[in-house]
Amino acid sequence: MYFSGLVTHLRSILASQALNIVFQPIFDLRSRDVLGYETLMRGPVDSPLHTPEQLLRVARDAGLGIELERLAAGLAIESFVEGQLPGRLFINLGEAMIVDLAEREGLDLLLDKTGLAPGRLVVECMGGTTRGPHLGAALGRLAERACGLAFDAPGPDGRAGDFLKIGSARIGRVHADPARRQTLGALLEQGARQGSRSIAEGVEDARDLALLHQLGCECAQGFLLGRPSADPVRQLSRSVAGVLATTRSGLAQA
Repeated sequence: MYFSGLVTHLRSILASQALNIVFQPIFDLRSRDVLGYETLMRGPVDSPLHTPEQLLRVARDAGLGIELERLAAGLAIESFVEGQLPGRLFINLGEAMIVDLAEREGLDLLLDKTGLAPGRLVVECMGGTTRGPHLGAALGRLAERACGLAFDAPGPDGRAGDFLKIGSARIGRVHADPARRQTLGALLEQGARQGSRSIAEGVEDARDLALLHQLGCECAQGFLLGRPSADPVRQLSRSVAGVLATTRSGLAQA
């Protein structure tokens, strides 16, 4: 399908609100409780815009990025509240949407329909975000409203987020790589010094989970702990809880 056709298809998805919202659980490895859920959007199953990457690429190239993210965020908040999911809702947003959310009544307009408290929302600002001149001030305004902030690197102006997210590229089979293990340990220590709670993404191997717990990683998400779903799990499986029960957390003992 040519780009013009993809844009027309995207406009149809937006008009009909034909996005599917799923949630992946994030677990606190110490308490074993759900910390919250990261929301992920999907286009129609048979659509060339099914994946979030495809949706975002076409939307941003067509100047529809904010419209797409605003719709996805609104639907995610509605589903999160209607499903009575525990903990906090993590939403990955681009810079333009973060600035839009922080301006005027952007946050109130997004939350008022469901009554979700700002303190239950965590805005993820990942490395792909441009980080232009207005981003730091926008994040500051959201923090003033008690929204949580999550980064995968030092934030604008060296700001430390409430959460440090460690991408799956750093996690997969890290147990078998001493050099990567050392790098991961240093990253976790840096996050702890800054006061950020660490969240490991893409955890699929119990050996990686055991190592993360040993190194003091506080929270984790991934297929091992729970797959993205419209009705996600709310507690750890016995096998995963068993891994944690037999592993001592390093930084927790510091």
